[in-house]
Amino acid sequence: MRPASAPRPRPTPKGLRGVPASMGEQFKWNPSAERMGDMMQKAVYMEDHVTFQHLLKANLEAVDESGATALHIAATHGKTSALAWLLECGADLRVADDQGYDALAWACCKGHQSTVVTLLQSRASPEGNGFSPSGKTPLALTAERGHLDCMKELLRARAPLEQTNKDGVTALMSAAHTAETEVVASLLSMQAIVNVADQDGWTALSYAMNAPLPPGAGEQLEKKVHIDGVFSKVSMAELLLLHGAKVNTQSVDGLSPLVVACAQDRPLAVRKLLEHRAQVNLASARGQTALLMAAANNLPEICRTLIVAKADVNHQNEKKVCPLQLADKFAANGDREVVNLLTKAGATAPKGKKGKKKGKKK
Repeated sequence: MRPASAPRPRPTPKGLRGVPASMGEQFKWNPSAERMGDMMQKAVYMEDHVTFQHLLKANLEAVDESGATALHIAATHGKTSALAWLLECGADLRVADDQGYDALAWACCKGHQSTVVTLLQSRASPEGNGFSPSGKTPLALTAERGHLDCMKELLRARAPLEQTNKDGVTALMSAAHTAETEVVASLLSMQAIVNVADQDGWTALSYAMNAPLPPGAGEQLEKKVHIDGVFSKVSMAELLLLHGAKVNTQSVDGLSPLVVACAQDRPLAVRKLLEHRAQVNLASARGQTALLMAAANNLPEICRTLIVAKADVNHQNEKKVCPLQLADKFAANGDREVVNLLTKAGATAPKGKKGKKKGKKK
């Protein structure tokens, strides 16, 4: 569900090994036009100011195969000294590469705080250029990657807290989707709106339930934070619920946070949602309930919790399929735990339609 997208990593330029301290010495300050842009970009990596001074007449907007200028490269790799020199020479802050990212966007992606500060002081817009396909804002790029210091610099530069990407996703949703609990806590402390929804009706709580879990560890190893007034550390779900997240909101296709939590095998979150009065039998547009989702994924712990919470064990989705039918496919392989739980709770398989026998009319 709703995977997070990220810009493609930019490779280090080839041919840097063995290059002299000043590339101008190698090329004797008479490079061909073909080598000019390449020299400029390599000079960025090496922070070779002698070469910079001799390339003042070069095209500062020359690009590599990914559409990146020297300014993009400097921002991507946190080369603040080279970046400051390029800005002094008039390099354009607004230019985007082939992925639609400008220098500030790359600095935010990589978490280079000093580079972000330099660009903002040079009047880069904290709101971003909006050129990328997703229209991701600098604030969202820092939030989803956990770059808290960079995020705070953007907010100090008056980046709008509730600015959205093209699909209506806020920085809070972005951080929730990548399980950046500390960032979420910081945004909530700044009064980020917890119940705003994107274009598909997803809220921060739904995104949090859909966040990827640590491999092989489940919810136990998810990041937790301390907040005022609470003795122990709290999880992402607890954090959002304590700040008033609505548990029964539904997306455009009717998915509730509870259904999403069941789909992602989050037994701890399921219990927390139910404690906050999540409606256990709330169905999606296609009739999917939390129990149907848990049965379809063979999750006995979650099924047990839902049954105790009075889930309808005989509810059928739009295809007239009930939880017992979904669990039967696992029973065929010898795993009958969910089937036994459902049967004990009163689940029955729907009777099939009897076919009419063909014969001669009398």
